[in-house]
Amino acid sequence: MVSRQSIAAVFLVLLSPSIAELLSSSAPPSEFFDPIVFALLVGLYGFGALLIREYRVRNNLGYSSIIILGMAYGVLEEGIAVKSFFNPAWQDIGILGEYGRFFGVNWIWAISLTIYHAIISILIPIAITETLFSDISNKIWVTKNRTIKIILGIFLSDVAILNILLTMDYHPTLIHYVATITLILFLVKISGRVSFRPIKIRGPPIKFWLAGLIWMTLFYVISFGLPNMGIPIIIELILIISYLIFTVKLYSNLTPNSIEDRNRLALCIGPLTLFIILSPIHEFLMERSDDPTGMTLIGALFAFILLYIYRKVGNVSSM
Repeated sequence: MVSRQSIAAVFLVLLSPSIAELLSSSAPPSEFFDPIVFALLVGLYGFGALLIREYRVRNNLGYSSIIILGMAYGVLEEGIAVKSFFNPAWQDIGILGEYGRFFGVNWIWAISLTIYHAIISILIPIAITETLFSDISNKIWVTKNRTIKIILGIFLSDVAILNILLTMDYHPTLIHYVATITLILFLVKISGRVSFRPIKIRGPPIKFWLAGLIWMTLFYVISFGLPNMGIPIIIELILIISYLIFTVKLYSNLTPNSIEDRNRLALCIGPLTLFIILSPIHEFLMERSDDPTGMTLIGALFAFILLYIYRKVGNVSSM
């Protein structure tokens, strides 16, 4: 019989790439469900989120550690695996390959993607899963150290495979690699030593949902909208760094027992709502180089699943 811990682990492993790549439309259905792509995304996002979650529980760390480790994950994926931090011609980078590029680094893109992965790829999937499986949220889900080592090996192999496959596109310097690895190790080192005082939100779940929706909207405006309007780079840098600080303080609210479960879920669902709203726009109204067919269905499916989880958690907490 499959244990509840195993079910929770599998749920998280599938949820992380499904949110970060599929729902966001970065990898629409035609790409996401390609067997090879799916395996790579699950090994990278899913195993990355699971490793961070297990590391936190095994070391009795708080949710602030997830945010810092999520940043480390973002730096590893974008700086080492796909090298988008450095490649000015990266497929999705647009104007950010020139705007804010200094010393061979796409700084606005790098900070923005670090924020994105920390919250969207790592923190929100973990928070949703642990809220849904609240009875085992403080327990180890992968009990065998050998299994952890296998998961880590697959995760690092994914990073290496992507780095090799994309080497033909761009070659960062050795200094870039060393600086990136140093930053990752630094973030892992401090992850258990930092905590953030959250920006307090009081009121019904709709206020938490709205806070998440506004956060996601402002993220796109600051990270991608304002650069295309040509604002001075120094102002953009101040804004994006300030937004990074605001983000960690806002999402420190997800710490268990700090707010009610439904409010936690609402703060998670808020950003994902923007993805759901944009899903038919990606399919029918935007010109894309890939095939966005099915994005409307994906958005509707996620809306149903998230509403189901929200109602299920509410029913359990009211018993």
